[in-house]
Amino acid sequence: MSELDLSKNNIVLDLDGTLLDSRRRHIVVLSDCINQINATAYTPDDFYDFVSYKSEGNTGLSYLKNKGIPNEATIISLWIKRIEYRKYLRLDLLYPNVLVELKKMSDRYNLFLLTARSNKSNAIWQLSELGLGDFFCDKIIVKNMGNVGLNKYRAIQQIPLEFVIGDTETDFALAKYAQCGFFPLNYGFRSAKYWRKNGLKSYSSINKIILTQL
Repeated sequence: MSELDLSKNNIVLDLDGTLLDSRRRHIVVLSDCINQINATAYTPDDFYDFVSYKSEGNTGLSYLKNKGIPNEATIISLWIKRIEYRKYLRLDLLYPNVLVELKKMSDRYNLFLLTARSNKSNAIWQLSELGLGDFFCDKIIVKNMGNVGLNKYRAIQQIPLEFVIGDTETDFALAKYAQCGFFPLNYGFRSAKYWRKNGLKSYSSINKIILTQL
């Protein structure tokens, strides 16, 4: 971890669905897994609504059941195994203006990237490929299993936080454990409707969050 500027407050940002658009990866992996298990010939476009369905808080298992896709449990198990393969990670893209937004925030805050992944080495490789390193005091990767919000909190509990920016309930849980603010985004893996149901105002860009803090 680089030395902190004590004149700045500390904030945490999630990766997937917050800085990184990984929707295409999720859909392509699903299509590939279905075709392997069921010997079918679907294309990713057949599952265009997979991420939007999950953004309402639904599961991948229920998505397949609703689609009438057999062997759904086996497919989801294979999906979990493959979702962090490098050939699929290459499908991910930074959201527009993310680098500009990170530069604005790093001028005012100490930034920490905190993400949950099952394959740490592939996560480190991807972060290097994306060129995100210059903006963060530290890049922390925790296990994507069990109580992920608690995993994230334990990884950063020694650092006082001003707020967390993320797109799922695990980021919300981190903020509650840390007793700090939380700014949910609604363009990633949870929708504006999902956040409203949970009593939270959400944001359609990091820049809009930045403007609330000026």
